Amino acid sequence: MDILLKITGTARTETEDTTETLTRGTFYRNDGALYFFYDGSDDETPELITNHRITVKGDRVEVQKRGAIQTKMVIAPGELNQCDYATPFGILRLDFYGTSVDISETPECVRIAMNYEIRIDGTVVSENDLVIEATPGIPGETMAAPAECATEGCSAAEARD
Repeated sequence: MDILLKITGTARTETEDTTETLTRGTFYRNDGALYFFYDGSDDETPELITNHRITVKGDRVEVQKRGAIQTKMVIAPGELNQCDYATPFGILRLDFYGTSVDISETPECVRIAMNYEIRIDGTVVSENDLVIEATPGIPGETMAAPAECATEGCSAAEARD
């Protein structure tokens, strides 16, 4: 199904930096997993497109990027996962330590909130929060979520309306 995605990321180092992306994508469920797909680029090199796939199964989130940026990041509470983050300028070896992953669903919204550390050579270089909110891209459609799930609210739905 077509969706609207709102992705808000906050990185805390010596300062705090927050970014927000609002984009269209696709969503489906298969075998107990949630899949989100979208294309993106950064402001400095908009001609370099990266395809994103976010897979959520249980409390494990996998973010795979292909194109200008190539990586496969895994975030799961209490797990340290290593990845190579390939950019046009070179490869960084990063470790991701998941602190928390919270998933909530309503028929109007799927919301994933993650907290994790990024480490290089065992040293924490940033503490991060990432919130992904998906709403139907067409008003009146639903995310076909289980009725017993609840969420604190989904600002992506407000952005669509």
